[in-house]
Amino acid sequence: MIANHLPRVRQILPIAKVQRERKLEGPGVLTVRVREKVQSTDVIAEVQPQPRHHFLDLASALGVPDTEAARLLRVDLGSNVEAGQVLAGPAGIARRTIRAPANGKVLSLSRGRVLFEAREEAHAIHAGVPGEVVGSDGASSVTISAVGALIQGAWGNGRRGWGVLRDVGESRSARLEPSELDMILRGAVVLVGVVDNPKSLQQATEIPIRGLVCGSMASELIPIALHMTYPILLTEGFGATPMNSPSYELLSTNAGREASLEASLLGPYEPQLPEILVPLPATQDLKSPERIMQLQPGVRVRALRAPHTGAVGKLLHLMPGVELFPSGILARSAMVDLEGIGSVAIPLSNMEVLA
Repeated sequence: MIANHLPRVRQILPIAKVQRERKLEGPGVLTVRVREKVQSTDVIAEVQPQPRHHFLDLASALGVPDTEAARLLRVDLGSNVEAGQVLAGPAGIARRTIRAPANGKVLSLSRGRVLFEAREEAHAIHAGVPGEVVGSDGASSVTISAVGALIQGAWGNGRRGWGVLRDVGESRSARLEPSELDMILRGAVVLVGVVDNPKSLQQATEIPIRGLVCGSMASELIPIALHMTYPILLTEGFGATPMNSPSYELLSTNAGREASLEASLLGPYEPQLPEILVPLPATQDLKSPERIMQLQPGVRVRALRAPHTGAVGKLLHLMPGVELFPSGILARSAMVDLEGIGSVAIPLSNMEVLA
C-alpha cells in the first residue's frame, strides 16, 4: 500500500444499501413521515414556486385615460383570478378587454397600471426509489433508504427518473440508432453501449422514454443532452468507449426490473456521482457502500486513460518507486491484470477502484 494515495472509488455492487436525500428548492410542504414506506411514484413533498409579478398597462391597452382605468377594472384588488379571466373592459367601439395572463391576483392599481401576481401550480417531488423514509428535518428535506443493485457513472445531465430497464443493443458496445426507438420503449429506461447520433436523443423524447443509460456519448451531443427532459447517465464518459463489463453485466441481468436514475451533473457543489439503482429485496442486513478504499492486491480497478480506457482488471501488486512510461512521465504505478489484455503497468492516478 502506498501512503497518501487515495484512489477514486466507484460503486458497482450487485446489492447495496443506499440513502437518497430529496431537498425542496423553495417553500413547500413535506407529505411523508420518518419510518414511512414509499414507492418510486409516491409524492413526498410539494413545492410552491415563487410568484412572478407583472405590470399590466390597462389604460394603454384599452385606449382610455389613466383616470378611467379604475372604473373599467372588473375584479377586486387582492382577489384570486384564473388565467384568461377578464380583468378590465370592455372599452371603446372594439370592446377591448384585458385578460389575466395566468392564475393569480391583482395586487394594486396606480396611474392606469395594475400589478399582477402570477402563481404557478405546486410542483410535486416524487420519492424516485422504493424504500423507507429514515430522516427528515420536517421542513425542507427527506432522506430515503433503499436496497438494490448500484452502479455509479461518470457523467449525468442533471435529471432524475425511473422506469423498467430495457436492454436495446444487447451488447456493451452497441450503438443506439433512431430506428430502434419505438413505442415498445415508452416509459422505459434504455440500456445501450454508445450514443453518437443526435436524432436518437430527439427520437427518445417523442416516445417518450424515462431514462437513458449508456457507456459513452459523443461530446458534441452535450448541449442536446442537457436540454433533454429525461435523465441521461454515462458510465464511461465522452467518446465511443463501450460500457465497462461489470456495469453492463449487472444491468443487463436486471433488465425487466424497475430502475431509478440519479443523473447528477457533477460540479463544485455537487460531488455526488451519477448513479442507477435497481431496487431488490433485502435478504440480509447491509451496510452502506465504502467511500474510501486503499489500493491493495486483489481489488478490482478500472483504467481511466488511454491506451486502456475503460478496461477492468485485478490489481496484482504495487510497484516500488516510480516507473518511466513511453510518454516520458515518471509515475507511481501498479501492475494490473486487465481482462482480455493481460498484465500491464498503469499509473495510480490513471485508475479507479471498483467497489
